[in-house]
Amino acid sequence: MRQAPLEAKRPDLRVVQTDRLPKLELRLESDAIPELIQDEPPAEEATLEPMYADGVSGEEETTEVEALADADADADMNVQPEFVDETPQLSAGAGQFEFYGQIFELHAQQLVKLKGNGGTRRFEILVRDAHADNEFGVAPERVLQDVHDPSANSDLDRIVVEQLLIWMGENRPIWEQEPSSFSVNVGMGTIADPKFASFVASALKNHKIPAKAIGFEIPEKSCVEQVRDVDMFVQACEKIGCHVVLDDFTFHHNAMRWLGSSALKFVKLDPKITAVAMKERVPQALVVAIAQASKVLGLSCVAKRVDTPAVRDWLSAVGLDYAQGFLLDQPRSLTALVAASAKK
Repeated sequence: MRQAPLEAKRPDLRVVQTDRLPKLELRLESDAIPELIQDEPPAEEATLEPMYADGVSGEEETTEVEALADADADADMNVQPEFVDETPQLSAGAGQFEFYGQIFELHAQQLVKLKGNGGTRRFEILVRDAHADNEFGVAPERVLQDVHDPSANSDLDRIVVEQLLIWMGENRPIWEQEPSSFSVNVGMGTIADPKFASFVASALKNHKIPAKAIGFEIPEKSCVEQVRDVDMFVQACEKIGCHVVLDDFTFHHNAMRWLGSSALKFVKLDPKITAVAMKERVPQALVVAIAQASKVLGLSCVAKRVDTPAVRDWLSAVGLDYAQGFLLDQPRSLTALVAASAKK
C-alpha cells in the first residue's frame, strides 16, 4: 500500500534583502563576421582552489556567506516551536532522500572540455529515481505536479543542496585533490523564494564548503518570466560567492541583462539549437554567435545532449568550451563517483 505523502518542512530563515541588479547593455563589435570553423582553442579556464582565501583559515574568513548565515541564525531565535512529524521515513542510502513518499538519488554528470586538459572539473547534479533500473523512473517534476504545493519546488531544491553539501563534507578528497565544482538546477519556485539564499549561506557555513564550489542553473525561461526574481537571485549569488549558469540559452533579449554579472560563469545552449545546427544555417549562425560572444564576455559556453562524435567535433571547431551528453559521460550516483575516484 502506498504511503500517504509526507509534508515537507521549510526552515524559517530570514529574508535576504538585496539591491536590484542594474540593467546591462551588451554591445559586441567586430570588423568581420567570424568564419564558421574556428581553430583557435578557448581561453584556458582558471583552476578552482578548494581552500578559502589565501593566507586566511576557514575560521578566520569573514565573507558574505557568514554574514547571511549569522543573520539566519539570529532569525532562528524568534522561531516558534513547530509540530514534529514522527511518521516513519522511508529508508534512503548515501546520496538519497525521501520526498513525498518517493526515494530519489543524486547523480553527477561531468561537463567535458572540448579542447585542452586540466583545470577545474565541472559537474551538473541530477535528481533520479533511486529504485529505477534506468533513467525513466519517476521524475521529481512528476511528483511536484502531483502534490500541487507551490512551496514544494523550493523544498526539493533545499534538500538537494543539503544532501550535496553533506556528501561533499564527507568526501573532501574527491573534489579537493581534483578541484571540482557542482551546479544544481533551481526551479521557478526556488528562484522566487526570498529565503533560499540565506539557507544556502547557512548550509555552506555549517558544512565548511567554499561557496565557489557550488553553482545554480537558471533556465532562460525564468529570465523571461521572472525578471525581478532572477535579479534578486543573481545578486544573492554574487554576495554569497556561488556561480550562476544560464541554462537553455538562446540569446533572448531578456537574458542579456545578466551577462555582465560577476556570478555568471557559464551559458548552456538550448539543445534544440545545437541539434540542428549542422543542417540549418540559422541555428548554425546562432551557435557561432553565442560562442564568440561568450569569449568576449569571459564566459564558458556549453553544449548539452551531444550524442555523436561529429557534433562534438563541430562544436569544438566553432569555439565551444564544454560538451555534455551520454556520449561523453554517463550520469553516475555520488556513491559511484566515489568508487571511480578510488580506482584512480
